[in-house]
Amino acid sequence: MFDVSFGELIIISAVALVVIGPEKLPKVARTAGALLGRAQRFISTVKSDLDKEFQLAELAKVEAEIRAEAGHLSQTIHQPLEEAKAALSEPTEPKEQPAADEIPAGPQGDLFAPPAAAHAESRPDRR
Repeated sequence: MFDVSFGELIIISAVALVVIGPEKLPKVARTAGALLGRAQRFISTVKSDLDKEFQLAELAKVEAEIRAEAGHLSQTIHQPLEEAKAALSEPTEPKEQPAADEIPAGPQGDLFAPPAAAHAESRPDRR
């Protein structure tokens, strides 16, 4: 923190001993140590709070990016579905039904029988 050498500390303590006196020096040293400890705790608390704020800001940024990607993905998924839904809901023109003489008749002229296949042969079932 401070660039103070051992020699400078001895000079400072000798001046403090002369100015303050030997009776009050221990009390002043304890008070100075307590204040220094409080200052260090305060500084570490401020640092940790700032780190938390930076992390929260970064997380908020990542969250915004993820939400934007999720919205884009959702739009990519729902857009074709909406287009298909719109295409299916559009009214279509009814097809004209063929006239009765255009409907192919069954093998015996029955309109309800399926048309006979051109190359279907009837074979007895051999077992």
